[in-house]
Amino acid sequence: METSHGICRIAVALGENHSRALLDQVEHWQSFLALVNMIMFCTGIPGHYPVNETTSSLTLTFWYTLQDDILSFEPDKQAVYQQVYRPVYFQLVDVLLHKAQFPSDEEYGFWSSDEKEQFRIYRVDISDTLMYVYEMLGAELLSSLYDKLGRLLTNTEQPSTWQHTEALLYGFQSIAETIDVNYSDVVPGLIGLIPRISISNVQLADTVMFTIGSLSEWLADHPVMINNVLPLVLQALGNPELSISSVSTLKKICRECKYDLPPYAANIVAVSQEVLMKQIHKTSQCMWLMQALGFLLSALQVEEILKNLHSLITPYIQQLEKLADETPNPSNRLAIIHILGLLSNLFTTLDISHHDDDHESTEVKKLPVQQGPNPVVVVLQQVFQLIQKVLSKWLNDAQVVESVCAIFEKSVKTLLDDFAPMVPQLCEMLGQMYSTIPQASRSLMDHFAEILFALNKHCFSLLSIWIKEAMQQDGFPSARVTPEQKENFSQQILSRERVNKRRVKEMVKEFTLLCRGLHGTEYTADY
Repeated sequence: METSHGICRIAVALGENHSRALLDQVEHWQSFLALVNMIMFCTGIPGHYPVNETTSSLTLTFWYTLQDDILSFEPDKQAVYQQVYRPVYFQLVDVLLHKAQFPSDEEYGFWSSDEKEQFRIYRVDISDTLMYVYEMLGAELLSSLYDKLGRLLTNTEQPSTWQHTEALLYGFQSIAETIDVNYSDVVPGLIGLIPRISISNVQLADTVMFTIGSLSEWLADHPVMINNVLPLVLQALGNPELSISSVSTLKKICRECKYDLPPYAANIVAVSQEVLMKQIHKTSQCMWLMQALGFLLSALQVEEILKNLHSLITPYIQQLEKLADETPNPSNRLAIIHILGLLSNLFTTLDISHHDDDHESTEVKKLPVQQGPNPVVVVLQQVFQLIQKVLSKWLNDAQVVESVCAIFEKSVKTLLDDFAPMVPQLCEMLGQMYSTIPQASRSLMDHFAEILFALNKHCFSLLSIWIKEAMQQDGFPSARVTPEQKENFSQQILSRERVNKRRVKEMVKEFTLLCRGLHGTEYTADY
């Protein structure tokens, strides 16, 4: 193995470093092609990476280099090289997809977690290479993959292994994730083939889900095909082993196709609600699922949104009410943070105004103007007292406070002007939070400098009075600074240098370090 590894390194180094020069030697094109074929053998060296071989990964960058050099020639010369090397790159695709195949279930079961992770990264590298190769081969590559998959799934005489099917889907997914396939004539056929795949393996099911997710934009332009794949996604939601792939795919579909999903909304909400209540998924996937539901509900009428919201969040509100009455402990703390996280992620994407929507379909233009109060505001007003009750018990817990703030932060970003009815209550709550631990984040120092600069510019006489009164207070802004240091800072801020924004920032930064007892320490070197 060491010998073949060394030979491969030499061949790849020669090809990478001298690709352009060797291509220019037109009279010796067959010799260079022989070198390319040698590297191709190294790419497809028998065995599974990284258990049986570690050579093939060395060759991937060569194919990038060769393609770049071929495509850099003027059109006439490029056409000649394309004629020679397009078949080579089609062969490369076959080799890469073979190398991307999983081993048998039995063999894979003996692999260590480190080997599985290395194989996952190797497949990502193969995916990136396939995406790059698409630039050379174009739509013909997708047609080739589709034809092979079609033959594989329709050939009843020679049943294929799931690994072969998975690898072809993986190749398609690799390209569809980054290349615009909206005008591809093979995607409708692929969408039609997916339900025919016999899914008896987690890896294959994962790739099916990710492939559907990569086609979500295409589905938005061809909504009649949604029903071909949506049942598969909803079925996969109930499998904890498919948690990441199924939830992320549903989120993509709900985001891209939300205006075509109202007929399926009740089913999607019901299935999602069921898996959420069963706690099948980890916290991060639960948050993604709530974001998916936010996208979905955004396209419904207000009364429908409120009805779905009621059924969706009522169990969590009831649970939060019980938790709010309990004595604080680590167990109910995590449950509170989880519920608040679900609400904030739902409100992140539940937007009936469409002010951030660049969807250009005629369906959007036909949507009637939403009447009545914003559903998010309605829910916030209903749960505000409960959130305050929770906050009063957990005001000294940074994570709970952050979770509460996240609900309102994300709601404000989504609602914009519609948030106005909540402003007085929120301001009162923020004052309560700040009064508990009245400390300003160091990340705000630049903002303070901006404020002082603006006050100096527009109301200098008043600022001189305000800053004098503020600095006379004992222990303000910090017990670590002396009266002399406070006086020096006041004079600097009010000096002629006040018109220089950079200097004002430097003054504020230096005074901040004094207040925190960090001036002159090693910490300040990177500050």
